[in-house]
Amino acid sequence: MKRIQIFLLLLCFALIYSCKTEKLQLPFEPVKSLKGNWRITGVARNGNDLTTFFDFSHFRINFTDSSYTLSEKVPFLVSESGTWRFDDPQYPFQLALKAKDSTEKISPLVFPIIGGKRTMVLTLSPGCKSNVYSYNLEKAD
Repeated sequence: MKRIQIFLLLLCFALIYSCKTEKLQLPFEPVKSLKGNWRITGVARNGNDLTTFFDFSHFRINFTDSSYTLSEKVPFLVSESGTWRFDDPQYPFQLALKAKDSTEKISPLVFPIIGGKRTMVLTLSPGCKSNVYSYNLEKAD
């Protein structure tokens, strides 16, 4: 009988001390960064690959904290250097590029990591809404 009482007493202590209030922490999502040089790896219009029709090999877009510079002119969202911004720094779904003395160009943004490298896909429809251009970019090392 004493063994049962001691066992029940130990069981009660174990239950009381094992119950602790759990502190819930919201998941932390870091601010996304575009800093560095990016190169075009592919361009498509309405799903058709256009990469072989233009020489994109020398094109680089260098992003700093709030500005960007272009190294070569190619058919792209903007043709001059300027400033950039995300719609949301932690969860960006749009990238806005504003060339000097120009209107802001806003592109939907997909920002995946593929093969261990950060990539981005920018989409635009210049003029005609039935033509959709997609630019695939990756960080240039």
